[in-house]
Amino acid sequence: MQRVYGLVDDELVPRIDEKAGEASVSRAQWIRMAIESYLHRGGEQETTDTVNLRTEAVNLRTALEERSQEITHLNGELTVKSGELDDLRAEAERLKGDLQVKEGDLSQLKRDAELKWRETSKLNSEVNQARRELESLRTKADQLQVELNKKRDETEQARGEAVVLKRDLEHYKQTLALKDEEVEFLRGHISQLSEKITPALPPGQEEAKAKSWWQFWK
Repeated sequence: MQRVYGLVDDELVPRIDEKAGEASVSRAQWIRMAIESYLHRGGEQETTDTVNLRTEAVNLRTALEERSQEITHLNGELTVKSGELDDLRAEAERLKGDLQVKEGDLSQLKRDAELKWRETSKLNSEVNQARRELESLRTKADQLQVELNKKRDETEQARGEAVVLKRDLEHYKQTLALKDEEVEFLRGHISQLSEKITPALPPGQEEAKAKSWWQFWK
């Protein structure tokens, strides 16, 4: 469509607006309707029904153009929405692929978790066994410590007894030394007495018979 410009007297503008209001159309639409009406009737006066029909036709054509524009606009939006839908489908496919990858990773993680759990259970069993062995060793160590303390006490007691015995032994040695000195002294004294007493003793019977001293002693 082409746009046509023209000059209109100032007093005609309110009348044009009034007629356009009565026809419920815009000023431009009413002017176009008037031009078409004039061209169709060849300048002759048309009936009111014809004018109304022409007005309704113009209204319908205008509405059709508006609907066509709306349809064009909707087609554009539909095209955009179709593109967005394709993008969403592509995104859904990508997410589906990512989901499958994630599910594979999740399955691997589950297998790894189960393996870790078995390893952890085994380690816990070994730790518990080691704890029991450690407790057993501690019990044995406590028993050995008790026995060691007992042996230490016995050793200390034996050392004390050894000191006492050593002291008693020294005392006995000193006593024996004194006794030996006394015995030596007594032996010497007895020897001296024997030397003094021997001449004064009577001879034995054999000696007296041999020496004929027996009568001397009667």
